[in-house]
Amino acid sequence: MPAHQNIVPRLLDALSPGRGPQVQIMSDLHLEVGQQYQTFDFPAAGKLLILAGDIGRLIDYEGYRAFLERQVGRFAKVGLVLGNHEFFGLSYEEGISKAKQLAKEPSLEEKLVLLNQGVWTDKTTGSIIMGCTLWSFIPDSARAIVESKISDYKKIDGWSVDKNNERHVEEAAWLASELQSLSDASKLNHQQQARNILVVTHHAPSLTGTSAPEHADNPWTPAFATDLLPRLNTDRVKTWVFGHTHHTTELFSDGVHLIANQRGYVFPGNRPKTPQEPAKWSWTRKPDRSKFDPKRVVRL
Repeated sequence: MPAHQNIVPRLLDALSPGRGPQVQIMSDLHLEVGQQYQTFDFPAAGKLLILAGDIGRLIDYEGYRAFLERQVGRFAKVGLVLGNHEFFGLSYEEGISKAKQLAKEPSLEEKLVLLNQGVWTDKTTGSIIMGCTLWSFIPDSARAIVESKISDYKKIDGWSVDKNNERHVEEAAWLASELQSLSDASKLNHQQQARNILVVTHHAPSLTGTSAPEHADNPWTPAFATDLLPRLNTDRVKTWVFGHTHHTTELFSDGVHLIANQRGYVFPGNRPKTPQEPAKWSWTRKPDRSKFDPKRVVRL
């Protein structure tokens, strides 16, 4: 279905509370700053927890594991997408190896779901969570400025724009294939096209509205987002969570409900630039979705 068709029903469906599990979402905690793995805390507000990348660095393995150990004690499942910072101090291959090692840690009780081109299905409701890093595509016109401005090319061993783009092509193809297969399966089984899929990526799937306005036109913006949505069958996607831009927001793009809940860099003992008090509803004022809310949940 083209994204421009039946937009109003799709928006109403995305905004309506689903019957699936409540999923607490956050990204870009950057616990590597001041080694906050043991000290950062937040209230549990959902059944599942989704961490959409840049939680910390996998080279800080023991601290990273300790943070996850606390979470698996509070949530039925913890879904983890790898951000670019997870690989800092390592090669890409070493980072993937450490992430797979984490998923097998006995102390995590088989509750950690590594969403590295991974899919998890809630057996009770049929709701689906799928995710990958979605490294953004860097065009030749932005190659030089991206290499000079973005830390990945200095802090990930052996990383290059060519390798970055290879990963983008692979992950974008995986997303397209998985989403199309899920849509086709519903049609084959003569099921109603239930929008019960949560997609989680670290990099943003749209260039529009996913970065702070003052950064939207930076020549290195392709390092943060790619206009991917028009190339995907998103008929069954209820919500898409992303991170990386350090811009907490909520918007609709190509008929898809996009949400970012990003903490950003917070130094120990300092308050964040964007206050973390939970957003509060009133009948006259909507919650401020531009501020990181550690209790933010979506329902599938």
